[in-house]
Amino acid sequence: MFSYTAKFSKKCKPVFITAVVIYGCLCCILYYLQLKNYAEGTGLFEADTPVHVSMAVVDHFYYSITAFVYLLCSHFSFANILIAIFLGAITAVTVPLTAGLVNECIKIWGGEPDDLVAYVLAFVSNFVMGFYIKAANVQHYIGYQNANMWHNSTYIVMRFAAVLVLTSYLKIAQKKAVGWKDWIIFSLLLAFSTAVKPSFLIVFAPIMAVELVIDLVKKVPFKTLFFFGCSVIPSLIVLLWQSLVLFGDDTGNGYAISPFTALMQRGDHPKVTLILSVLFPLIVFLAHVRDFYRDRLYSFSLLVWLMGFSEVFLFTETGTRGGDSNFMWGYSIALFVLFLVSMVKLVFDYKKKTDKKALDVIYLCVATFTLVWHAVSGIWYFVLLFSGVTYFI
Repeated sequence: MFSYTAKFSKKCKPVFITAVVIYGCLCCILYYLQLKNYAEGTGLFEADTPVHVSMAVVDHFYYSITAFVYLLCSHFSFANILIAIFLGAITAVTVPLTAGLVNECIKIWGGEPDDLVAYVLAFVSNFVMGFYIKAANVQHYIGYQNANMWHNSTYIVMRFAAVLVLTSYLKIAQKKAVGWKDWIIFSLLLAFSTAVKPSFLIVFAPIMAVELVIDLVKKVPFKTLFFFGCSVIPSLIVLLWQSLVLFGDDTGNGYAISPFTALMQRGDHPKVTLILSVLFPLIVFLAHVRDFYRDRLYSFSLLVWLMGFSEVFLFTETGTRGGDSNFMWGYSIALFVLFLVSMVKLVFDYKKKTDKKALDVIYLCVATFTLVWHAVSGIWYFVLLFSGVTYFI
């Protein structure tokens, strides 16, 4: 894609692997500190992960399949270390898997897989957070909407699974055919993602349905589309079970239509931070408005984002979960998808060999700076967590 040689790109692989290992070790340490030091009300290394472990081991609340991992680890005296290693490994492995997803996007847009670009974008996409400006919101995390976080175990594992689902989905899209092997793999991965946390399915499945309808209009055989569409059935069964656990009659929990309620929670200036959280993809979109109609992959990422935004904008939970903003999880993974595809889009903008006009140069500079600050905001937040503060910062 660029002028550097394949040999130079290959030399970057050991550096990338080393960086992934270091990142994984740091995450293991952070997760262990959260598990070891968290005590409700103190704010010390406060995170959702210790609560998730307690729900599984003490309360026997099996909403997520990760609960069974924690239950297994609880039989050992060094359970916290085992859980921290498990989550740290999942977080680290997500990075090279994301690099593979980047290369799938590149191939769909007619480019040659480029490991160097994939490595860089994979790391950036696993750190980007809201474009932090203190005047807009004092806290780095709460009040913004973010694609990445290090305090919620189910989101960490779900994002790992979502990357696998998307990679499988794009490979099937390139083949333009669905064999039994592809169907089974995709179906199992989507069901696994849902069993961890249903948030990805809720934003992904409706857009997958839209894509199937588009293919039907384009005269793709109904039998093929119906066969592929049936791949979501196992996930829907899992979702039904989770709904009974979360919103059964004896739980007192439910949900209601209440526009902007979830987005308004905890933020100093929620309307401003809403824009800042998606600032880089917004800039890319303004430069590629027409691609929404002619670029299938790009429109897919935008529609996933729109679905996530619609859900968190319209719905809120009631009962004991009313203040948790749990519809935000779907929006977070939708942001992850949109950021990733938008970054690949920017790479192709740099690749264009035609003479760039002044506006093109301004766009590239503004978009690149914005993306860098999104990443810096995430790294800054990640470093702050090691000081023992709550994730609410």
